[in-house]
Amino acid sequence: MRSPLARCVAASALVVFLVGGASGCAALPSASSPVPTSTASTPDPSPSAADPTPDPSVSPEPTETPSDGFGGFESGELAQICIDATLSAFPADVAFTIEDTRIEKRSVAPEWLVLVPAQASGLEAQAQCTIGGSPSAPELGMSSASLEPLPEEQIENLIRGENEGGDR
Repeated sequence: MRSPLARCVAASALVVFLVGGASGCAALPSASSPVPTSTASTPDPSPSAADPTPDPSVSPEPTETPSDGFGGFESGELAQICIDATLSAFPADVAFTIEDTRIEKRSVAPEWLVLVPAQASGLEAQAQCTIGGSPSAPELGMSSASLEPLPEEQIENLIRGENEGGDR
């Protein structure tokens, strides 16, 4: 009996072989003879059982493209604004990990929750900010320095605009 890992590797290899083989079967443009074309429209083929059908109840998550940034901001800009706002609250030996910054779109203003991980005095730390406005005129809402990362439940509260400062 094969292990689940062996079955997974074998299935992956089969998929790669089939996809690679199918693309290798296409005729080369130089080897094909001219084919007459028609200007008549043909109906779209009906979906087959192999075609994935999108689930209408699941909406795709919006993604920010690098050109869009985050409301005009780039992720590094948001991280730096948050670091600048919280730096004085951390010990002098703080080291931020900007590339691991987590940015969440909030349902309230300011629209961005920015969580910048850091190391401070040997502890996992985190700069936490809410930022809105524009890159030329950023608006800082909450800014906080913590010697431990926020729990996911609190992050979800902040995304909804709840419990900012402990009393909402």
